[in-house]
Amino acid sequence: MNSWKFDLYEKEKACYIFGAGSFYGLKTLPREGDYVIAADGGMEHLRALSLTPDLLLGDFDSYPPELLERERREGKEDFRQLSVIKDLSDSAAAIRIGRELGYRRFFLYGCTGGRLDHTMATLQDMAALSMEGIAAFLFSEREIITAVTDCRLYFPEGISGMVSVFSHSDESLGVEESGLKYTVAERRLTNRFPLGLSNEFTKLPASIAVRQGTLLVFVEDRFPVVSVEG
Repeated sequence: MNSWKFDLYEKEKACYIFGAGSFYGLKTLPREGDYVIAADGGMEHLRALSLTPDLLLGDFDSYPPELLERERREGKEDFRQLSVIKDLSDSAAAIRIGRELGYRRFFLYGCTGGRLDHTMATLQDMAALSMEGIAAFLFSEREIITAVTDCRLYFPEGISGMVSVFSHSDESLGVEESGLKYTVAERRLTNRFPLGLSNEFTKLPASIAVRQGTLLVFVEDRFPVVSVEG
């Protein structure tokens, strides 16, 4: 079984993607070697932070025409316009580019809080990444969400708050939750019953594992917002 840590600050380079949904502040700062993509209206979040992405992409169907023309004319980032008729969402297209560039760690901002169907699509994108052994973190208003497949996820000591675990696959076998308020061993979860709702961290080292299947893990967000000035 593979393993990785729930660590927002490890040194591995990351691909940042900013969508057009609600933005609740940065939890991590892009560093040298990271790659930042603005997916359509996600550019507005980056402007508010005074950050310049490496790439601006989207179908721009809801983008103000005058701002789009300004980006084409004056923008410092690479620009890629997508067709309105496509199979991928703008954020999914951004994820594909990050994968093609070799990134194995993704931070997804502005991908919740708007249309629920877009949030669901992003969760499916994250599950697909986990099946390739790629880590992704989705930042919502109250949770940080990640996905794991055939893997053990370790949490460092000191974390408090709630954690919920759901099976994304039809069934997830050999599910374990240790170091939490409620201990789980060798359980079977399905995507038809939310048995993994509302466990709790105890500030002790903890782990969540699945022997076979894909889990979506929702961690109550108690991580501080950081400023772009550092």
